[in-house]
Amino acid sequence: MSLAACCRRSVLRYLTRVLVSGDLDNLRGLLGPLAKPCDRGVVDSLLQYARRNGVAHVLYRALVEDGAACSELARGLATEAEVVYRNARYRDELLHLLVGALEDGGIDYAVFKTFNELGVVDVDVDVIVRREVYWDAVKRLISRGFKPIDDLGKTYATGFMVRGNPIVVDLHTGVTVLGVPYVDSETLFKHRVRARYRSSSGNSISIYTLNTPAEALVRVAHAVIKEAEIKVDDISEVLKAVENHSGELVELAKGEELEPALLLFMEKVSSELGSDLRRFKNLSSWRALGILRGVTSRSEGVPPYRLPRLASLVALLHRVRRKGETGLLLKAVGNLRYRRNVAHIGSLLVRRLAGL
Repeated sequence: MSLAACCRRSVLRYLTRVLVSGDLDNLRGLLGPLAKPCDRGVVDSLLQYARRNGVAHVLYRALVEDGAACSELARGLATEAEVVYRNARYRDELLHLLVGALEDGGIDYAVFKTFNELGVVDVDVDVIVRREVYWDAVKRLISRGFKPIDDLGKTYATGFMVRGNPIVVDLHTGVTVLGVPYVDSETLFKHRVRARYRSSSGNSISIYTLNTPAEALVRVAHAVIKEAEIKVDDISEVLKAVENHSGELVELAKGEELEPALLLFMEKVSSELGSDLRRFKNLSSWRALGILRGVTSRSEGVPPYRLPRLASLVALLHRVRRKGETGLLLKAVGNLRYRRNVAHIGSLLVRRLAGL
């Protein structure tokens, strides 16, 4: 790796620390000098980082507040930031429709993995309902203009869209990877809370979401098991729970048999950002496997941190074995036909089923 590349990587690693800490003064102090004429490679690296982590709006706002709105870096970020702002408006419109449809129908729900302090906007809104009211929820959504984009028989996670809105609603009856649960749905309902969400337009909406530890655990499991990728907003939300609710997070991880997923996440974050793992000492027996540190050490040093699929497999197989759900892996193979993203752990499951 060249010296210039090493410098760019160091800048991005420090940027990650600043974003996660929420220290906007340090963010402006970091970006200000970079907004001046500099190596084009630095600008390109920052733009790629912002795009891949969905934080262009945060960086752009910091530059504007620092009086650098006309810089080359700010101009590049402005385009990406507008995409975030536009999608935030679309997401908020969708949430109003979604919450109205479900609450008017008396359907219990919880929105998860959708809100974060950095304001990152994902391509979908995840909402869970109980399995027994799935078809009622489907009817309510269709009556409010939602159109299914998946087979409605795929009840564990079915996509819906509204005409003119690019954001997808994923209606879940379980938090699953190809139908195999990686967090029990009832755990989410036990930890749901009513919260006021302020939309991008300044209006607010009362919505059921998850409390901080449950939201953090879902993000850990989703990042490690389903996506094998840890983004900046995941780090920010999980470390918030670690700081304020570490005991509850650990107990949730134990109850959901997600100790290896939590340690994989924290080992990677610790190695890159210097987070303190001592509060997880009661999970330390997992480190004896060796594989946990080994697989994370081969991933990239700048978010999104890519984890080898072997790490995902270790975490998932531990959970299904301890939960007595190994037979569900056969169901996952049958559900491969539903996968919209072919780069998925399901391909590993197919190859490794014979070894179970």
